[in-house]
Amino acid sequence: MNCRIVFYAARKTSYCEKALRKSVEGLGLNVSGALFATDGNSLGERLTEAFYECDLVFVIGGLALDDKRSVKIVMSNAIKDMDIDECKKLKNEAGNDGYLLRAGDQVLVILPDDPDQLDAMMHGCLAGYLQLRVNTA
Repeated sequence: MNCRIVFYAARKTSYCEKALRKSVEGLGLNVSGALFATDGNSLGERLTEAFYECDLVFVIGGLALDDKRSVKIVMSNAIKDMDIDECKKLKNEAGNDGYLLRAGDQVLVILPDDPDQLDAMMHGCLAGYLQLRVNTA
């Protein structure tokens, strides 16, 4: 199953991409490419593009922002009129919590832009969920 990465106002992008690719390798997922967004509008455009090609998209970054550019604010505005089947907060003891949203067959995972935190979350709370999605796809 293919998935995409969208970096949003992210730091350490190459390290995060390497950590994510390594984490999903054993789950039967293939990262088919990375896109970049710097504001809410471009994030929406990149997500539309990514979901056109894949049902699983990772957004990395934007969780530490505390203004209108915050990925939490941008995403809450974007989904306010949508039917969301699943919305989970992904606990991160070492930093900002991530989020998982599912609408139908499409899954959006929002992760911090720290490779160590990303890796811990991928091997912790997300591994089982993603493995189940891959096996039922």
